[in-house]
Amino acid sequence: MTEPTAVLLMAYGTPYQESDIKGYYTNIRHGQEPPKPLMDQLVGRYKAIGLPSPLARITTAQRDGLQAALDKAHPGAYKVYEGLKYIAPFIKDAVDQIAADGITKVIGLPLAPHYSSYSSEDYHNRASRAIESHPGMGYLPVRSWWNHQALIRFWSDQLVAMKDLTDRPDTKVIFSAHSLPLRIIQGGDPYKDEVIGLSNAVAQAADLNEDQYVLAWQSAGRTQEPWIGPDFVNVAKDLITKSGMKTIVSASIGFIADNLEICYDVDIELTRAIESAGGTLTRLNLPNDSPALIAALQQVVEETKTE
Repeated sequence: MTEPTAVLLMAYGTPYQESDIKGYYTNIRHGQEPPKPLMDQLVGRYKAIGLPSPLARITTAQRDGLQAALDKAHPGAYKVYEGLKYIAPFIKDAVDQIAADGITKVIGLPLAPHYSSYSSEDYHNRASRAIESHPGMGYLPVRSWWNHQALIRFWSDQLVAMKDLTDRPDTKVIFSAHSLPLRIIQGGDPYKDEVIGLSNAVAQAADLNEDQYVLAWQSAGRTQEPWIGPDFVNVAKDLITKSGMKTIVSASIGFIADNLEICYDVDIELTRAIESAGGTLTRLNLPNDSPALIAALQQVVEETKTE
């Protein structure tokens, strides 16, 4: 029997219950426990969206959906594993399980469509370090997959379905992605260009003209250094109070699953800001474990050569 190829799906992870938050946040902070004000703030955000966050269930559903799709197309050829950055099951644990299962070929696939040396590359570094403990195991990293048509169509189809709304002169679509420290982009990182590429591709597929949408950034880290802007909350408020917009359509194209940055930063924080300014918010659905997302992931795997 031919040895299968392991597909290591890697994601950020999320606390499963309130007692997980401190350890999770400490891991994010490279082993430093968070100060009480930051800890209280994060606990409050998770309580606001409810625990467990939907992200845990969605990540597992993405793994299972990809496994089912690959089994149908290539029976026995792939085995899909889930590895997380900041909470169990950790990436190292997944690599150890792959080795225990006797598999020596690994495709590393971050559940983030845009590449960045700041974020997605860290997944590969963690996987590579874990693989060093298993001589003979090979690793193939997937660094970028934002331009797959299934993903583009997932977003554009929703905009086409609300064309009556987006065609109104008092409606604006805000495409958004997670902000990163500005120094990363200034150092030549492709992340910002890839986000711009996806926003333009979705807009073109949805037949939006340049006046109907803008790109902004969300969920910047709480650090002293500058992050990519403008922030989508400020952009939305200005569109309402200064440009006469009444409806904002939020398309968080930098994300593929409902997580804290969607369920809190968009559904609570952005909604509150827009309504306070006198407007209304319509949010596009995230890909989650939709057939479109699974199709994109399947194509990524099939395109990654293991020989």
